[in-house]
Amino acid sequence: MRIDVSEIKTFRTCKRQWQLSSRNRFHLRPIVTPPHFALGTLFHEALAMMYCGVSLEKIMDMVKREMQPDSDAALLAMIPGYYKNVLPGDLERFKVLDIEYKFEFVPTDSKGELLFDPVPTETPGEFEHPIIICGSIDLVALDVEENAIYGFEHKTTQNFRDESYIWMDEQPRVYTEALKRYVADYNERKRTAWLNAGAPADKEPVPATLGGIYLNEVKKLLRQFQYRRTLCKYSDEDQDNFLQAFFVSCNSVKSFVENNSYAAPNPSYFACQMCAFKTICSTYMYENLDKETVLEEFQEEFQERTEDHLDEKVERHLD
Repeated sequence: MRIDVSEIKTFRTCKRQWQLSSRNRFHLRPIVTPPHFALGTLFHEALAMMYCGVSLEKIMDMVKREMQPDSDAALLAMIPGYYKNVLPGDLERFKVLDIEYKFEFVPTDSKGELLFDPVPTETPGEFEHPIIICGSIDLVALDVEENAIYGFEHKTTQNFRDESYIWMDEQPRVYTEALKRYVADYNERKRTAWLNAGAPADKEPVPATLGGIYLNEVKKLLRQFQYRRTLCKYSDEDQDNFLQAFFVSCNSVKSFVENNSYAAPNPSYFACQMCAFKTICSTYMYENLDKETVLEEFQEEFQERTEDHLDEKVERHLD
């Protein structure tokens, strides 16, 4: 079973919303993308183009063509502001390696010990991992001077996040685990290339180190540009304790799916207002849901995804 950090966040917040949206259950999506998601998607694509070397003029042409004037106007300040105030320093400091880097890994602790035992398949003597963590990191880059690899997670926001939430957030922690594996693969590739070149003593690669995950926040402001970048790094003990708790939730998701457990709504005054599936809940309330019935009744509002949302992202490998 493939699980990403967004699914765990949704599962912990509201199991009804998880049931409707999860790749492992109904896998529904609104036919019309909510405005706040559309703005974020456009901003991410604009930043991807920036770090690929596309000119500001071409980026803004794309944005103006795709944006909704009544809800996305802040992009007209956010994107030029980032291009002029942040990008030059980043391109001087970092070598961009990957954009929308897709990852999958089997859960382990800091010592490399599996957190879940493999289970036998129908083929005698063969085993598989019951849970695989997946996701994508917005940008992976090498700090050339430090020889350290960092991941970047871009966020658009009305207000900068409270630091207490940043340090407890699951996303940069899961991405740290993925980045550890990226660094190991990167070093192996460099060493293999060196060996294939005859292993010249004067060109032996120095292994890159793990830098951490940057939360790259940009405010949705119409007339000025404000951003903040926070580096998230964790001790082994701290990260191991998080992983144990996180994978308990992963196992709960697996159990809910395998047992077709009832997914109860968890109403919240503010969260329900923002939820894309609120019309379904207001219609069925606490009744059991049937996917085909929901799709038939709400065919003008929702549809089943035909592919995983991670596959909709375009990975750009630049190394």
